[in-house]
Amino acid sequence: MRTVMPKKFSWILADHLAVGSCPSPSSLLHLREAGITAVLSLTEPHEANLPEELAYNFVWQRVPIPDGFLGGVPSVGHFVRGVQTLQRWRERNNVLYVHCMAGIGRSASMCVAYLCRTQNLSYPEALTLVKTAHPIAAPDSNQERVLQEYLNLDATLG
Repeated sequence: MRTVMPKKFSWILADHLAVGSCPSPSSLLHLREAGITAVLSLTEPHEANLPEELAYNFVWQRVPIPDGFLGGVPSVGHFVRGVQTLQRWRERNNVLYVHCMAGIGRSASMCVAYLCRTQNLSYPEALTLVKTAHPIAAPDSNQERVLQEYLNLDATLG
């Protein structure tokens, strides 16, 4: 079987955080070879059947966020759960892969939230880092608005 990386895979922070599209069964080996040990899926269950092997080869969790391309709007709670999950995994030295269906909006937004929370980056700095590393990253206006709400809430909680 020929293996390939997910179609849209990029390192945001080398050997720490990667972003991209939904993995296929044939891309899981490449994720593993790249050092990925934990996968955060932001797809909704009806969007994609995640490869069965995911559960056997990675630490993984799904935080389903409605697809912005279809008019879905995330909640602050989605960012809270996603970032907390990523932080918990990093505390255990996992290498992270965050994906949505196409690797454009939801996954990019979650990576921005994670960078702001863990790397002390401002929102513009984190967004620039994600877009530079992953040029197709394009959070929609609703994703950006709710992400800003999350970051403002996070700042008030200290």
